[in-house]
Amino acid sequence: MALRIIMKPHHGNIDTMKSEDAVSLFEECRFAHLACHIKDDLYLVPISYIFEDGVIYSHSEPGRKIDIMRKNPHVCVQVEKVEDFFHWRSAIAWGDFEELNGDEASEAMRLLLKKVSEEVGSEQMSSLGLDMAAQLESAIIYKIKIKKITGRYEGHSTIPQ
Repeated sequence: MALRIIMKPHHGNIDTMKSEDAVSLFEECRFAHLACHIKDDLYLVPISYIFEDGVIYSHSEPGRKIDIMRKNPHVCVQVEKVEDFFHWRSAIAWGDFEELNGDEASEAMRLLLKKVSEEVGSEQMSSLGLDMAAQLESAIIYKIKIKKITGRYEGHSTIPQ
C-alpha cells in the first residue's frame, strides 16, 4: 500500500485593498508589468514608471509594445511587493495609453529622470551621462490614464506603509 501525503497550503489573511492602498502601492513601486493586446496578440512586459496624480508615466523605444498600444490603447498594469509566499501586496490598474509630445513629453521625461536620480543618487546619474535631449530624441514618452485600480494582499492585518 502506497503512502499518500496530502499537503494543504497555509495561507494567511487574503483580502482586498482599499482603493487608496492600491494607489499607494503604485506610488511606492518603480517597476511594473504592462499588458497590452490587439486581436489574439497578447503582450506582457516589465516597465519602469512613475505614478503621479492617477497617471502612470513611462518611456520606451519603438517596438512591439508601442505598436500594439497605438492600435489598442486599453492596457493593464500590475505592481507587487512580495516578502514571502504568505506576505505580499499586489495592485492592478486599467487605463488608456496616450503618447506624449512636445512640452508634455519633456515634462514627463523630467519627472522620470528626477525619480531615477532620487533612486540611484546624483553621482551615479552623472556617471551614466543621461542627457535629457538625447533621451527624448529616440524615446517614446507615454502616459496611462488610470480608469480603475484594485489590489489584494495576504498576511498583513494592516497594509504596511
